[in-house]
Amino acid sequence: MPSKTTDEPKLTLGQGDPEAGYVSPDLSLQDGVGTLPDEEQKAHDERDKAREDEVQAVAEHEHKVATERAKEAEGEPEPAPKAKASAAPSSGSS
Repeated sequence: MPSKTTDEPKLTLGQGDPEAGYVSPDLSLQDGVGTLPDEEQKAHDERDKAREDEVQAVAEHEHKVATERAKEAEGEPEPAPKAKASAAPSSGSS
């Protein structure tokens, strides 16, 4: 089942926005094929995978924040968070 997020492009935040994410530089470029020893290639692959996960997490966060801001700008009220019921009533005297 395709997810809703694949149907529409993700919203992003502008550079300098306090809630904008930071993505590490892409260090995946390698000259040649099979030029690294297996252990070093494994380390490079893990680094590249970590960056991909970082890019995805930043994109998800920025899309969430930008969507919330767009809704606020349209005047749609955000749903109020559910209040947790307290176990014991608080007494006003201290």
